[in-house]
Amino acid sequence: MNENNKFYFKMSVLLFAAFFIWHFGSSNKQGDSTVNSQKLPIKDKPAALENFVPLTLVLFKDSESILPKRNWSIAPLELQAEAAIAVKLDGSRVYYNKNINNRRPIASITKLMTAIVVLENYNLDDIVKITLKDIKREGARGDLRAGETITVRSLLSIMLVDSSNDAALALAGQKEDFIFLMNKKAQDLNLSNTKFSNPDGLDEQNNYSSAFDVSKIFSYIIHNHKEALEILKVKNIVVYSSDGEFEHRLKNTNELLGAVPEVKAGKTGYTDNAGESLTLLISDLYPNSVNNDIITVVLNSPDRFKESEKLIQWLKSAYIWN
Repeated sequence: MNENNKFYFKMSVLLFAAFFIWHFGSSNKQGDSTVNSQKLPIKDKPAALENFVPLTLVLFKDSESILPKRNWSIAPLELQAEAAIAVKLDGSRVYYNKNINNRRPIASITKLMTAIVVLENYNLDDIVKITLKDIKREGARGDLRAGETITVRSLLSIMLVDSSNDAALALAGQKEDFIFLMNKKAQDLNLSNTKFSNPDGLDEQNNYSSAFDVSKIFSYIIHNHKEALEILKVKNIVVYSSDGEFEHRLKNTNELLGAVPEVKAGKTGYTDNAGESLTLLISDLYPNSVNNDIITVVLNSPDRFKESEKLIQWLKSAYIWN
């Protein structure tokens, strides 16, 4: 029995047990036949999670009457990535899963949460002065200079497009409780396998997430922070210091942008411990198919771009989209 089938079997057993307890437990209660099943509203629930179905239910929505339908003539996909997921943008269906709740370092994918905290707590037009401490961080990118002044908006672009650790540190340095805010947001989004200890994703024991949690972070950005999403869609961009003295020409670290038509946006990550990692927003898997936006995540892959493209091609053939 392959890993996917084992997972489905375990979930089937859990669901059956839950149904058994509910059915026979409720039958012993007086007056249960007239119980009002109206749902109470949930306050302050993030927009991206309003339709996010618990994973134990997601796996049983793959009905033959719901498009896309599984094409069982196509064998299950085997990826070398340590963890991976392909999930519908609203969380209502999981199309592929491998170790999706395993806690792992996620490297620069951490910067998605950094962007969320910045967008929800900063004025994008504020000016930041780059310090020597900012540019001494390992893995420097973005060509920032000590003493340079630059807007929060431009630093966001440098961080998300060029994956600059310097930009992430400069942004986080504007608030003493920045890491607390990252973890508070993780709590708010019910990310049970996520913890942050820095804003850039360099290897530290208490900086980790899971494939499933990463998909929820990216989903939250897509639904709630269009400015960040537009940055993640850009293949090349030029930004300037606030006084126009310094120019920063940026090339997106996501090599699949513009090369694979289905790829609309994404964020890369790499460290020695995290390995090659990548999350993508993909769509248009089949002509005339609608409402098929999907988030993919691969963590610790020997080749994040090849394996992500392999996953995309498998999704196109393993499911009937219209």
